Amino acid sequence: MRAFLRLLALLAAVSPFAGCTWGQPHVPKPINFFLAEPADLANVRRIMVLPFAQEAGVQADCNKVRDAFVAELQKLRRFEVVPLPSDAREDDELNESLSRGRMSTDSMVRLCNRYSLDGVFVGSVTAWRPYTPPHLGMRTQLISVHSGAPIWAVDAIYDSNDRTTIGDLRHFVEHTQQDFGNLHGWEMNLLSPTKFTSFVAHRFVGTWVES
Repeated sequence: MRAFLRLLALLAAVSPFAGCTWGQPHVPKPINFFLAEPADLANVRRIMVLPFAQEAGVQADCNKVRDAFVAELQKLRRFEVVPLPSDAREDDELNESLSRGRMSTDSMVRLCNRYSLDGVFVGSVTAWRPYTPPHLGMRTQLISVHSGAPIWAVDAIYDSNDRTTIGDLRHFVEHTQQDFGNLHGWEMNLLSPTKFTSFVAHRFVGTWVES
């Protein structure tokens, strides 16, 4: 009940802005990202998504966040996403080195050689609130084993206290999801941490646009 009341309060706060966008084309929430030159992207086809880390002070369900990214990357149909074996330990070394601000080149090369990878996808959760109003912040990178450098990086926070996030979420739901009689409609994505995480992962992966 408390979550539902918080949702009602949130919707009441953003409703005055809803009429301002009627009849106007949707503009997605701005997001910071880097995408390398086409020549650097071309030879990265087989990748592995490593377990996500979380920044100090953040308590998040990193496994669910990672699962959402794997699902969206597979929808992209651009990469062969190689499963991470349960006995892999190289990812621990990579995440530990990333937390110190520098990627361990040796660990990445060993991982890529072992599984015949072109690159590794790494991410960290920078902000997380699963209850209403939810927010999720992340930093993600796709690192090429061929160059040893990131060829794709995204850094953003989606906070449902922000009306641009609300507008983006509503547009996403109404144009990509079918309504099966859900009484909450698009607002259900504010009540479900899994749905909100999938939305954010979709927007992150959506920054990959090759010319």
